[in-house]
Amino acid sequence: MPSLRNWLIAYDEEQHAWAVSYLERKGINPYWRSKSNYEYLLDIDKNFQENPHYKLAKNSMKAAWRQKKIREKRKGKIEFSLVISNEKKSKLRALSGKKGKTLGETLEDLIDDELSRQKEYQKKLEEEKKNLHQYLENSRGAQKTRLNEVEMTTNSLLYLLNKYVERLIQCEVDALRENHTLTHKHFGTKDYMQSRLSTETEAINRALRKIPAWKKRTFPLDIATEIKIKDILKL
Repeated sequence: MPSLRNWLIAYDEEQHAWAVSYLERKGINPYWRSKSNYEYLLDIDKNFQENPHYKLAKNSMKAAWRQKKIREKRKGKIEFSLVISNEKKSKLRALSGKKGKTLGETLEDLIDDELSRQKEYQKKLEEEKKNLHQYLENSRGAQKTRLNEVEMTTNSLLYLLNKYVERLIQCEVDALRENHTLTHKHFGTKDYMQSRLSTETEAINRALRKIPAWKKRTFPLDIATEIKIKDILKL
């Protein structure tokens, strides 16, 4: 009968303790004890080689240990039927051969790898969404800044246009007064000035309505905006 030394793992104290306990349950319990379970088992094997009861216990012990390790290995696992094509089974078998693992272990690795890829993809997707959100926020901020600049520029131009129209009308009135003092006495009156300004305002607003714009414009500016622009332009 092969020596027990060939079966025992010299450094596996768990195996040694289990084997001693197993043999004792089978009635193999000599009165002497060595320094360690490993040496004790070797002594038993040496002295009981021809004992039929020991031979049976030794063989059943090895089988029981194999079953114990299989159960431990399968702990947390279940068996289930899986139908796959012969081609895929051959590929799985080849892959398991390269890995030095069983078909089940190789399949578990493939599942873990796929889950890792999915997790990495999800993480990358979240990062891209975060970057896109930040980009949109920055774009909205930049767009808002540009719109404010356009708003300010447009209001400034409308303010300056208003001042230009007022000066133009005043120059017109001054010229008419100088050349037609007697025949056009109404030139220069408040009503005349207001009438001329109203005419120019209407013409400018008609032109503004034809211009595509994100915000409706009217001429002249409201008082609050005019004061704000005047303060900015320091006029």
